[in-house]
Amino acid sequence: MRFALFATAVFAVMTAGWAQAATESACPGDPLAPANNPVVQLDAYPTPDGLAASFGSLQYRRLPGLGPKDIALTFDDGPNPTTTPKVLRVLAQHCIKATFFLVGSYAAARPDLVRAEAAAGHVIGSHTWSHPDNLRRLDQAAAEREIVRGFRAVQDSLSGAPETDRAQLAPFFRFPGLNDNRVLREWLGQRQIAVIGADLGADDWLRIDAAEVQRRAISNAALSHGGVLILHDTRAHTAEVLSNLITALEERGYRFVQLVPAPGAGERAATAPGALIGLWPVASSDPIVPVVSRSR
Repeated sequence: MRFALFATAVFAVMTAGWAQAATESACPGDPLAPANNPVVQLDAYPTPDGLAASFGSLQYRRLPGLGPKDIALTFDDGPNPTTTPKVLRVLAQHCIKATFFLVGSYAAARPDLVRAEAAAGHVIGSHTWSHPDNLRRLDQAAAEREIVRGFRAVQDSLSGAPETDRAQLAPFFRFPGLNDNRVLREWLGQRQIAVIGADLGADDWLRIDAAEVQRRAISNAALSHGGVLILHDTRAHTAEVLSNLITALEERGYRFVQLVPAPGAGERAATAPGALIGLWPVASSDPIVPVVSRSR
C-alpha cells in the first residue's frame, strides 16, 4: 500500500549529461537548448488523509526532482485562437514542451487548438469549464460540476485524434486563481487527480507590458530557484515576450523541463470511482457521475 504524498521525479536525458546533450543534439532554433527537453514524471498518490497530491511551493511543496535551475513552463486559460498559435510557434522554435491547463468552454470552441497542442507533445490538464474566479465561492455540487465538465470538454476535444496525441491528456488539475479548498482536494484525490500549483509566476494576467512580464519572471525565478512557472497563453504580451524570456532564462543558466504523468497514472485516474477522465473511446453523452465527498 502506498502512503504519503509521493512523486517519482525522473529526468529523461538521453545522453550522458546535460552539457553533452545540448552540444550533441542542439535545438535547431535555439543553440542554448537541447533538441528534447527533459521531463519530470509525476506519479502522485493521495495523502494518507485522502487529499490529492499537490505540488507548487506557493501553496504546497516543491515537486521533488526539480533542481534549483529547472523551470517547468505551464500555461493557463486557453486555448485562444489569436495568441495560443503564437505561443505554440515559440515553444517549437525553442524545442520546449510545456503543460497547458485548458478552460473547457474554450477547448470545446476550438478543439483544433487542443489537438495542435497535443500533437506538438505538450501535456494537457484541466482548469475547469468556465474559469470561475474562485471555486471556494461555489457550493460543492456547483464546483464539482465545473471540474467534471471541464475535464470532459478537454477529453472530447481530443476525440478522433491519434492515440499518441490523446495520451497527452493528463490527470492534472489547476484551480483557477490557485484558490483551492480541502473538500475539493479530497474529492480530486478520490479520483487520482494531481493538483498542480506553482512555484512562481510573472503576473502576466495584469495590465503590464511585455518587458515587465519578463522582468518579473526573471526576478521571481531567482527568488524561487526556478520551479513550476505559471503563464497565460491568452495574453498578447505573453506571446510577444515569450521567446525573449526563454532566451533570457537560458542565458542565466536555467533549463526547461516538462511535467508529465508517470506511466499508469492516467489508467488509475480513468478507473477510479467517479473518474474525471476516461479510457478511450469516451462518448460525450455518457455522463460522469460525481462521488459525494465526506463532509468536513
